Amino acid sequence: MILSICEKSYMVQIFLIIKIFFKMLCILAPIIIIIASIYSVFKTIKSGKDEDIKDNLTMLVRRVIAGLLIFFLPSIISYVFTNLVKAGDVSFLTCFETASAERVKSLKEKEAAEAKAEAEREKREAEALEKENYQKDQAERDKQKKVFEEEKKKREEEERRKAEAAGSTTGSVTTISTSQKGVSIKQFNASNGVNMKYFEILPDNMKSNLPLIVYLHGDGEVGNVEAIGSLPITNFVKNSWDHNSQPFIFIAPSTNITSWTTNGIPQAVKGLIDNAVKEYNVDTNHIIIAGASRGAIGTWYMVEHYGSFFSAAMPMSCCAQNQSAGPYVSVPIYAISGTSGSDEAGYNSCMSGLVNSINAAGGHAIKDTRQGESHNTIAFKFADKKLFEWMLSQ
Repeated sequence: MILSICEKSYMVQIFLIIKIFFKMLCILAPIIIIIASIYSVFKTIKSGKDEDIKDNLTMLVRRVIAGLLIFFLPSIISYVFTNLVKAGDVSFLTCFETASAERVKSLKEKEAAEAKAEAEREKREAEALEKENYQKDQAERDKQKKVFEEEKKKREEEERRKAEAAGSTTGSVTTISTSQKGVSIKQFNASNGVNMKYFEILPDNMKSNLPLIVYLHGDGEVGNVEAIGSLPITNFVKNSWDHNSQPFIFIAPSTNITSWTTNGIPQAVKGLIDNAVKEYNVDTNHIIIAGASRGAIGTWYMVEHYGSFFSAAMPMSCCAQNQSAGPYVSVPIYAISGTSGSDEAGYNSCMSGLVNSINAAGGHAIKDTRQGESHNTIAFKFADKKLFEWMLSQ
């Protein structure tokens, strides 16, 4: 009987309500009785009749005793039910309290389960949203990648076409002299018949995957490879640059004619570079070409015909033969010129206009105008640490 009542949750709730009501009644009733009795005594004292006072005091004592009995009634009843009214080994009140606790526990477990389910639902929704956003982003990335690859393919095709037109050559290398460790004069014997002497500087801590800087000289060094060794740029590379912190390979070829753009010279320069790449395992993502005066014309020409084979170019004090911006868009360019003298002022104006056109076409070109510098002095500014830092950073 008692166990069957305990198993019904609605009966537990009814008993719980009755228990709470009964306890409240047993607490409030004595308080009300005692307050009423005290009020009656004070009222009687005020009237001044001794007999009424005596009767009221007697009544107050009785009511206090009755109130105390009522106050302790729940404890008495609990004692009786706990110790006298039993069903086997389980008392009614124990069963009642256990059932109430189990009900509370069940409600808490239900709330916890509902909270967990809600958290899992929110997690699934967040994961679904994240997946949807990722798929959208991925689709956009794929689209941009496709456009980039198509543009790259067009550029590579254009560069391949230009390279085929310009050509390159193979050949062998002969060492002519070595003045100090890592500093040599060599000769590239190209298969197209061009025998090109060149000045080479290798760092002490020589290793693979190093950048390569190629320098094309001006008219003053034509046919005189030894003179390249005394140029400001060469002395700077040999004596001033810290190759321990940022090593690179330096090659400066020499021509016997005042041109870098004819008579198989461009093909021989390209063949010389290809040979260095193979021999020293050069970092093909960091091949830089630079030149001053006539060598600047050669620099523009090599970028025009071999494109992004070069990671950067630095022409100084001469403009390009081809004034169209398109061939130069794929290579970062740092163009330098002075302003003194009619020839240099003309080069400066031409180079400034070409740089603006390259940037307008989507390329990356910088114009560095050296105020007051003439064509004869501007090349000496090549021995500048910041210029080499820019070349190597591209």
